[in-house]
Amino acid sequence: MKSVFSFFFFVTFCILGYANPNKSNILSSYWVSPSRDQVMREIARKFEVTRKLNGGYEVIVPLNQTQDLFSLIPEAQLIEFDISSSIRNKTRQELQGYHDFNTVQSHLQTLLNSYPNLTSLEEYGKSLEKRPLLALKVSASRTQNRKPAILLTSSTHGDELITVEVLFGLLETLLSGSKTDSRLSKILENFEIYFIPVVNPDGYVRRERYANGVDPNRDYPWPQDPTHKSNPCISAIMKFYESHQIRASIDFHAFGEMIMYPWAYTYNSLPSFEEGIFDGVTGKMASFNGYTYGQISKVIYVAQGSSADYYHWKHQAWSLGIEVGQQKVPSSSDIPKILKENLDSTWTFIESIK
Repeated sequence: MKSVFSFFFFVTFCILGYANPNKSNILSSYWVSPSRDQVMREIARKFEVTRKLNGGYEVIVPLNQTQDLFSLIPEAQLIEFDISSSIRNKTRQELQGYHDFNTVQSHLQTLLNSYPNLTSLEEYGKSLEKRPLLALKVSASRTQNRKPAILLTSSTHGDELITVEVLFGLLETLLSGSKTDSRLSKILENFEIYFIPVVNPDGYVRRERYANGVDPNRDYPWPQDPTHKSNPCISAIMKFYESHQIRASIDFHAFGEMIMYPWAYTYNSLPSFEEGIFDGVTGKMASFNGYTYGQISKVIYVAQGSSADYYHWKHQAWSLGIEVGQQKVPSSSDIPKILKENLDSTWTFIESIK
């Protein structure tokens, strides 16, 4: 009965979608639990599998591809017709404590002005809609010797607003503690850390998950598609990663409380030496917050074209994806708690890089 109901939603809203161009970017979530592994593999190849849920999986499906989902699994059950609508319709008052894109830019400038000896700001490109792509470098290095470069990013998915607040919280904690906290001052002395609060500004401005209709965390080249052409916000960060010789990175997402490492594109494990290092470090990180940890494809499901896979595959970097908290936009009163969960975890990751 639920699959019939889901199909009714598909037919009704496809008609509305084609009648109204603003509906064309709608993303719906479905619960699926295929009886055959081959069907699930095909679903994962075509759509974004976001989490395990109630004995099955949650899958994100663009409105104009809903028929493709039903052709694979007619019994798919609709969870939410438009996953961005509740976030998109939040009032300014409901989003107090959260940055919009204008205040992201102004806050980066404020930090640059407040800590001129520790920070530098770089515009490393433009989004498809010509919004600036900004990175703030933080380091207290007084030598000319190059230090290991770390990259911390958030809002790859534009609707995951909590990730920006966690990233700013990490950044502000590091800067404010630079003279009073010996652990943080040592991190600043030993590393160059780049903070990119908004990887996907076009999605972030609209409070929408994708970048110009494309899932940005399925938009990187990967071993079986090495020449994949990416959205400008992703191709720009790929060039940034290479030009700054990034050694390690965390891409913060929401939600699910998970710390994950490559591979995502296959169930095959990394070589045992690398897997042992990743497992040891992420296990130690998880000891501070109780997050689930492990290989992406085994913690969630197979995903092709993720940031963590690309950075490890192309640059041999120690790259993670972390899902923070239990909501994309929790109450602003919950931000300090979610930040606290990720402070020691993040510092531990940085300190593990040689």
